[in-house]
Amino acid sequence: MNGARRSEAKRNWRFPIAAALAAALTASPPLAAQSAPATPPLTLQEAVALGRDEQPTIEAYGRDAAASEQAAVAARTLPDPQITAGVQNYPVTGSVAFDPARDNMTMYTIGVMREQVRRSRREAEAARLRAEAVVSRAEGSAEEREIQRNVMIAWIGAVEAAARQRLLARIRNDLEAGRRVMEAGVPTGASSPALALQAQAEIALADAQLAEAEGAEARARAELARWIGDAAHRPLPDSVPNIAIPAAVQDHHGSEDHPHVRVAEAQEQAALRQVDAARAARRPNLSWQVMYGWRPEYGDMVSLQVTIPLQINRGRLQDRRIAEASERADAARLRAEGVRRQIGSAYLAALADYRSAEAQLAILRDQAIPSLEASFEAAEARYAGGQGSLELPLNIVRRYVEAHLQSLAQQGRRARAAAELIYLSGEADQ
Repeated sequence: MNGARRSEAKRNWRFPIAAALAAALTASPPLAAQSAPATPPLTLQEAVALGRDEQPTIEAYGRDAAASEQAAVAARTLPDPQITAGVQNYPVTGSVAFDPARDNMTMYTIGVMREQVRRSRREAEAARLRAEAVVSRAEGSAEEREIQRNVMIAWIGAVEAAARQRLLARIRNDLEAGRRVMEAGVPTGASSPALALQAQAEIALADAQLAEAEGAEARARAELARWIGDAAHRPLPDSVPNIAIPAAVQDHHGSEDHPHVRVAEAQEQAALRQVDAARAARRPNLSWQVMYGWRPEYGDMVSLQVTIPLQINRGRLQDRRIAEASERADAARLRAEGVRRQIGSAYLAALADYRSAEAQLAILRDQAIPSLEASFEAAEARYAGGQGSLELPLNIVRRYVEAHLQSLAQQGRRARAAAELIYLSGEADQ
């Protein structure tokens, strides 16, 4: 009788575990039959393409560049002349007080004046502004690359979290069936209250992981919606893709071509143009004025005046400004070198993550999961032969679940590392 009961318990237990063992997680499998969604799944390529559209920050950098280019045109142009008008030598005391017609010194004037900015100074200032425009356009390109990376990371996170939910839901159903078997085996001695409670604990842990995965998907979709709007709420693929990294990307880290490096280099050039502008400003501009004077009772007059600044304190003014600009240029050069090193280091770290995730996936897929399957079959055969209990199969199932969750986590890690490599090195084959 006990043998018959053990055989019945074995059949009831074997069905859910065999179903779980059939779900090989080299990629997240479909865990239940589902009808095709009305809306097609949002692919990674489509998400990235949507992320390139209508990004206000990128447009803002373009507007900044256009503004600097417009300012450069103005900087090359001489200042507008100024009209002057007034009264000179108006009498306020004496016998002719407040009677300018009787005073030969009083005259009404009108004239024109302008500061004659040197051509070298105007060209230097225009070059500085054009360099600022290049900086803004480089910053726009860097922002576009960052948005692409952020879209990829958010999409991968949402797909991974959704796949984890499907896996955990399937595993939970299997554990629930196993729990019922263990509870049914308590009166016969095939199981124990401790095993039944342990199975219940495994179900609770699966529920907690399921809630965490649901929150992770919601966060990832919210981040994705920042870049692509309502499309972030569309259905997603069932599995995390293996994003291919071309051989050309693996051979070099491409730090010289990265937008952040180009931004730093453009800032260095803008700083150098500021040095040129400071040097050009060391040569003074002259101002001129032509004035016509009308005297009511006397002859009219014409005056010409030229003003030249006296740079009597050049060592503390103009030379200091040149020194300031030179120091800022050196600082920009050092920052550019720092950015190159940072990009190179980040590339090597991302490549290490990518290769590590691939290695761990291979171990889980080729060694750990097959070994756990074989171990379960051996424990199942021992239990069917009347030896052992359900404790060993339960422990194997726990490790089997952990192995598949690790496999899914490594798929996400590999995909995120690939997204980082694409961000650091350029486009990759999709």
